[in-house]
Amino acid sequence: MAAFLPRLTQLYARAFAGLPRKVWLLSLVMVVNRSGAMVVAFLSVYLVNSMGYSATDAGWVMGAFGAGGIVGNYVGGLLNDRYGSWHIMVFSLITAGILHILIGQVTAFWPLCILVFFTSVTADAFRPANRAAIAIYADPEHLTQAYGLQRLAANLGFSIGPALGGLLIGLYGYESLFWADGLTFLLAAALFLVTLPADETARPLVEDPVPPPIAIGAIGAPAQNQPLRETRPALRQPWLVYLILANTCVITCFFQFFSTIPVYLTDNGYTEGEFGLLLTISGVLIVAVEMPLVYLADRRYRPLYVMLGGTTLILAGYLLLPFAVPIGYVLVILWIVLITLGEILFMPFTSTYVAKHAPPVRRGEYLGALSASYSLAFILSPVLGFQLAEHFGYVVSIFTVSSFGILGILLLFGVDKAREARTRMLHGDLV
Repeated sequence: MAAFLPRLTQLYARAFAGLPRKVWLLSLVMVVNRSGAMVVAFLSVYLVNSMGYSATDAGWVMGAFGAGGIVGNYVGGLLNDRYGSWHIMVFSLITAGILHILIGQVTAFWPLCILVFFTSVTADAFRPANRAAIAIYADPEHLTQAYGLQRLAANLGFSIGPALGGLLIGLYGYESLFWADGLTFLLAAALFLVTLPADETARPLVEDPVPPPIAIGAIGAPAQNQPLRETRPALRQPWLVYLILANTCVITCFFQFFSTIPVYLTDNGYTEGEFGLLLTISGVLIVAVEMPLVYLADRRYRPLYVMLGGTTLILAGYLLLPFAVPIGYVLVILWIVLITLGEILFMPFTSTYVAKHAPPVRRGEYLGALSASYSLAFILSPVLGFQLAEHFGYVVSIFTVSSFGILGILLLFGVDKAREARTRMLHGDLV
């Protein structure tokens, strides 16, 4: 044990070493912002238990949140490449803060759907801009660590938010959640403006997107030493499409966490406070082990293998859950541990993979397309999950939606092959 502790300390030190000051400051902003992340965690429970919505209607409201995320992520990525990350992040934090407060004042179904949609558009525009800024601040060797730190910061905040949310529900009712979430967005915006004034991320990358003239050989391939430059739009890039589809499937399985699972647990006698504690356990586990795990995995294994391992853990956790719930809370905690370890091994590596292989002038667009797949999953998970739950029960719903994880595993195997084929073509090895 005496020899183990110094090695463990050194591992943690190496995991956090080499990250620039601006990455740390952006992580601080993330902690503040996500400390108020209560609305998304409790929205489905609020709609069903407090507003009296049916499970299907709650699914459609959650679907509106996801649809806004698709638009916000993709358009945010495009605007990032045009105007720079800094402006997009400032606009997103301020506007989303105001809109989160307004959600708590609306009760009618269609106005609520519309407001939730635009709240999600503005909030999720932050994601691709944030990831593009990290790719500017961090060198390629530390890029996965930088994305891991951002996730750690988000989950550190998220470990505070839901537990505080459960407390606020008990003391002041659900409306307090929307005020708390909105005010933390605004506080994060103020901190961002003070600590990260406009810098290189306030400007788009300047690079001619049109490749220089290419000498053409006899068979139409580029002449030697003159490979084509990658300029394809995101949705015409085969490897990215494979990754987007795989990510959509895996995250559809994972996002049951925020849609049907809270209602399923409360229907089986668990309280909002106990669910909030599960979110806190997840956040604490991420804070404790994500950085060293990401550091080791990034240096020992190919990203594809790490993503496959993470997907397997997420899938195993959800297949366990229907058996764990009737037995007791201890096994439900085992479920949260499995899916948390799965997300630790899956999510940082998707962002790194895209950031490293995207053309710099389209990096925001590529990362926005990846982020949009999270929002598509946020639609599919509640809409499919609640529809299945209403007609067949929550156990059938969980098993069916979890099967998307299997499809995600199959799609991941196509990512590297598609990228390698595209690389060979650009270097003139293919006609």
